[in-house]
Amino acid sequence: MQQHYRRLARSTALILLGLLLAGRLAAQLCGEPGRDGSQPVGEVVNSYFTGPDTQTLSAGSRDLSLSRARGASPLMAGDLALLIQVQGATIVTRNDPRYGQLQDHQLHAEWVRVELLEGSTLRVRGGGVDGGLKFGYSNQPANGQQGRRRWQLVRVPQYDSLSLNQDLKALPWDGYTGGVLAVDVRRKLALNGHHLDASAGGLRGAAAVSLLGALGSPDDWRYASPTEEDRKVAYGHHGSKGEGIAGTPVLLLPEESGYPGGDMARGAPAAAGGGGNALDLSHRALASGGGGGNGRAGQDGLPASGGGKGGAVAPVALVMGSGGGAAARSQGEGGEGGAGGGVLLVRAAGMLGPGALLSRGGAGVKAGKAGGGGGSGGTLWLDLPAGSLLPVTLDLNGGKGAAGGGSGGAGQRLMAGPQPWPGFVTLPVDGAQGGYRCRPAGHWVSGVVFEDNGAGDPAAAFNGRQDQGERALPGVAFRLADGKGMEQTVASDDAGGISLRLSEAQSRGQSMTLSVTLPDKRLLPLVPDIQGVAGERQGEGIRWPLSATADRHSGPLLLGLVTLPEWRAPATQAVAAGGKAVVTFRYLASLSGHVQFRTDSPAVSGLLMDRGCSGNSERWNSGSRPRWRVAAGEELCVRVPVAVADLPVDIAVGAVTEADQAPPGFRVPEQTAATRLTIIP
Repeated sequence: MQQHYRRLARSTALILLGLLLAGRLAAQLCGEPGRDGSQPVGEVVNSYFTGPDTQTLSAGSRDLSLSRARGASPLMAGDLALLIQVQGATIVTRNDPRYGQLQDHQLHAEWVRVELLEGSTLRVRGGGVDGGLKFGYSNQPANGQQGRRRWQLVRVPQYDSLSLNQDLKALPWDGYTGGVLAVDVRRKLALNGHHLDASAGGLRGAAAVSLLGALGSPDDWRYASPTEEDRKVAYGHHGSKGEGIAGTPVLLLPEESGYPGGDMARGAPAAAGGGGNALDLSHRALASGGGGGNGRAGQDGLPASGGGKGGAVAPVALVMGSGGGAAARSQGEGGEGGAGGGVLLVRAAGMLGPGALLSRGGAGVKAGKAGGGGGSGGTLWLDLPAGSLLPVTLDLNGGKGAAGGGSGGAGQRLMAGPQPWPGFVTLPVDGAQGGYRCRPAGHWVSGVVFEDNGAGDPAAAFNGRQDQGERALPGVAFRLADGKGMEQTVASDDAGGISLRLSEAQSRGQSMTLSVTLPDKRLLPLVPDIQGVAGERQGEGIRWPLSATADRHSGPLLLGLVTLPEWRAPATQAVAAGGKAVVTFRYLASLSGHVQFRTDSPAVSGLLMDRGCSGNSERWNSGSRPRWRVAAGEELCVRVPVAVADLPVDIAVGAVTEADQAPPGFRVPEQTAATRLTIIP
């Protein structure tokens, strides 16, 4: 009970932090970092959920129906979860050597935040449009053209720090849920000699079945699965294929129909291992199963290629290791394939050894002179700060084959972003960010840069908030430095956001300075504070003095700039001596208010306003110098009649902008645009 109240207290504090960061700055989607404390309860820390057998989730959706659950922890608002399509690949199903080739897969995954759970209906927030899912997900039973599709939702604990005193494991995949071990750690993960272990927790190895023969051929690549009645009289041929990303054999899931065209024989469906062929009609010459995931083929019989084929290389995705194929058997049980490794995901501010990250494939089982293929290694995915060390053992090897069964291939090493780790491939996963990114243990400075011009509502100009219609300003450069060599620089992104983070070790209470140089043609009407820290103007830049403190967030800094109006003169043109010309200047308003145009050129008799830039004059500006009303985003034209004698004429016109709602002391400097009229020879 005390743990429950502590968790609620953490949640409340972090929700308040989330409210502080709400608005346009919060392009970064977060859960509630640290809400699960610092000590896991038991060796299985994840919970697993899936939906009805025919539920499809479209991209952009936010509501899920749940029908199955495993694990100790229920879902709650603020939880972090991983949504992952476990199965759904499409393969070639012809009964020839092309069998099992991967045609397509939609094996997506993304991080989501749980928003609400009412009965069996769950609402989440993802990284897609309007907080929906970025990808689509599908649960569908197998049919004659496609193996089964299956997604699951995995609750991922959000630890403040994690120092292990035992190994952590994944619940094995059971055809619906499991096979994933994932943790999110705001500070560092200390293994203390223990393991994070998803070994043999992935897609299952093929089940062995004792058969006496049927009408199969030694050249089969696929063959019909024996029915329950067939198995009672041992009527059937060949060994079963392993479970993989393209489907599940009926021997492992009797309520569905298995792979298209049948589950038996040597063909390898995508990354899963093929079953050993019986090789002759009397079922006397047997062969072993193939290994999963780039695994080896099983031992040969008659013909020489009768061993189960090794599975293909898995696609680069968060995929479980695939199961090995079973051996063909004529007497007794045994000869099963090994299970693949699971998916192991770690997001942390750092990792301390010694210890091991394991997702090995399971070994095949021996039965007489034939054996099953090994499962392939699983997938390891790491999200750690750039430059992090890996002082731990990594083992994603495939399982060994038994009695001639093929060994499984090694699994994949993936990382969220570039790292100096050999053998790793970069695979970003969209959605909610890691706790160490959302709530760093060191000092964090954040902000957003936007045009505070009231483009959607003139009354909202200069209010220090990004309101509807006010665009983000990317590319504005910031610098954070301590004067002793430590320096970070960042430019605002497409959403105008900036984020500068110091590690816990870098946050020692030292004095820091955050500075920004205002871009060309941008003005800062008001210098904002950063949580009470006043900014200071220095030439064309602004600086804020800070103190680097662990567990401290400075921000969000709301930097509202305005852009100078665009005031353009026409290109130089040639006119006849003694004639007249009308040249057109263009004004694009960046602020709502008034603008006044003026010229001291003696050749100009007045200014002609063309509000719609249509070529039609609205009125002469002769002597009275009227102030013209403009709205942000509006374009005006000023037509200038010029009398030309016999010498070139230089024409300069000034534009004076007076913005509505302007704070005291702020003014837009007068802008001058000039052109020249030359004489036609």
